[in-house]
Amino acid sequence: MFLIIFTLVIVLLALLYKWSVANYQIFEQRGVPYAKPTPLLGNIGLKELFGAAPHFSRQIQEHREFRDSKVYGFFFLRDPIFVVRDLELIKTVGIKEFDHFPNHVGTEQIKTLLSKSLLRLKDREWREMRYILSPTFTGIKMRAMYELINVCSEVGVAYIEQQLKESPSDGIELEMKDYFTRFTNDVIASAAFGIKVNSFEEKDNKFFQIGQTVTKVKTVVVLKAILYTFIPRLMKALRVSILDETTVNYFRSLVFDAIKYRVEHKIIRPDMIHLLMEAQRKANDADSGKKFSDDDLLAQCLLFFAAGFETVSTCLCFFTYELCMNPAVQKQLYNEIQSVEQQLQGKPLDYDTLMHMKYMDMVVSEVLRKWPPASRTDRGCNADIDLRDENNQVVVSLKQGDRIFIPIMGLHYDPEHFPEPEEFRPERFSDENKHEIKQFTYLPFGVGPRNCIGNRMALMEVKSMIYHLLSKFELLPAQKTTKDMMGDILGFQMVPKNKFWIKYVARKTDKNSN
Repeated sequence: MFLIIFTLVIVLLALLYKWSVANYQIFEQRGVPYAKPTPLLGNIGLKELFGAAPHFSRQIQEHREFRDSKVYGFFFLRDPIFVVRDLELIKTVGIKEFDHFPNHVGTEQIKTLLSKSLLRLKDREWREMRYILSPTFTGIKMRAMYELINVCSEVGVAYIEQQLKESPSDGIELEMKDYFTRFTNDVIASAAFGIKVNSFEEKDNKFFQIGQTVTKVKTVVVLKAILYTFIPRLMKALRVSILDETTVNYFRSLVFDAIKYRVEHKIIRPDMIHLLMEAQRKANDADSGKKFSDDDLLAQCLLFFAAGFETVSTCLCFFTYELCMNPAVQKQLYNEIQSVEQQLQGKPLDYDTLMHMKYMDMVVSEVLRKWPPASRTDRGCNADIDLRDENNQVVVSLKQGDRIFIPIMGLHYDPEHFPEPEEFRPERFSDENKHEIKQFTYLPFGVGPRNCIGNRMALMEVKSMIYHLLSKFELLPAQKTTKDMMGDILGFQMVPKNKFWIKYVARKTDKNSN
C-alpha cells in the first residue's frame, strides 16, 4: 500500500512539475532573450510575491541587464511576458498598431463589478465608455471641481497647525502615508461622492474604514488572485469573490441614494457623481447602441475611488519625502509659492494660477519620474503581428494572446534617457531642457489611447496640497526618515517598510520672512 501511495505522489509531483514549466520554452522558440525561470514561480521570488523582498529595484536592474535587447522575456509565475524596452516598439504597441494592442491584460476568470470599469473593459466596450467619460475630465470640469479639493487641502493643513500648537517642541513628526490617505479619503468623499468628512478629526469614520478595505491589498486577496490564475474553474465553481460584497453594497447605497436625493431636490454639485449622472443621461439619450447602466456608473465610481485613493496619497508621500531630502528644491518651490502669494494680493488660490506654476510642475514631473504611479503598463495582443524596428527589421513575432509589458520604471531609471537617474533633478523638465527628453521614455500615466483618464484630477490634488503645506511649513527629515527609499520598498506596493516619516516646522510669519 505504501508503495502505491508513494508512486502516486511521485507521479503527481512529476505532472505538477511538467505543468508548471509547460510555457517556459516560448522565448527560446521565438528567439527572445530571457532570465532562467524557477518552476511555478517564473522570475518572481516567493518573498517578492508576498511583499518581503525588493521588487521595483529588481525591475530597474533587469531593464539594465537586457540593455542590448529591444525585447526580452519575463515569466510571471507560469505566464510568459514580452517586455518591450525599445522606444520605437513602444510607439508601435501603444499608438501605431493600437488596434492590435487595445486592451490591458486581465484575469478574465475573475468577474467582479470592476469588470465593468474603464480599466477592465475591452475593445468596443472600452471605446464606448472612454468616449462617454472623456468629457468628465476636461479642464473646464476640473476647474469647477477645484474648490472642493482646495477646501480639503486647507483642512489638512489646519490639522498640522493644531498639532504644532499642542506640541511642546518647535516641530512634529508625522507618518505621511496615514496623513495623505486621510486627505485623499476626504477629497474623494467630497469631490466624488458629495459627502463631507473630516478624517483628521473623526479618524474612524465609516467612509474611511470602508475605503481601507478597498485599497489595502491583503495576503488573502493575493492568494485568491493567484488561485484564480492556476485553478480558475474551481474558484468560479466555489463562487470565491475578490471584492467584499459588504463594501460593494455600501458604495451602491451611497451612490444611488445620493443620486435619488439630488434628482428629487434638483441639487447640482460639481463633483464626480454629478459628472457621471450627466454622462449617463447623455449616453442614454443618444441614439447609439451603448447604454450607461447603473452598474456601469457604480463601477466607474469604485475605480475612481480605488485608483485616486492610492495613486494620489502615494505620490504625495514621495513628493514630501523628496522635498525634505532636497532642501534646495524645497526652498526654490517655496519662493515660487511666495511669488504667487504676492500676485494674488490676498485673493484665494485658484485653479488656473496653480496649474501655471512652472517650478511646481517641474518638481511634480520629477517626482513622477522617480516614483511613477505604476511601475509598468501592459497590453494584450489580439492578433498576430511582427514587431519591427526603425530599420523595418522584425524584432519579434507576436501571436494572439501574447502579453506585453512596457517597463515604465525601467525607462525612467535608464541612464541613457535620464543621466544619473537616482538623483532628484526637477531641472530635467525646465523649458530649456525638456525638449531633450525622448518621446516614450517618460510615461507616468501610461501611453497612447489607454493612458490614465484621471491624470488632471490627480495632478490638481497633488499640487493643491503641496502648495498649502509648503506655504505654512518647512519639511525636514525626521528621525525615522529612511535614507534608502528604493531599498526600503518591499513587494509590489510603493510603501517603504519604515513608512514615510517627515518633520514639520512652522514657518515664520510670511510678511516678515521676505
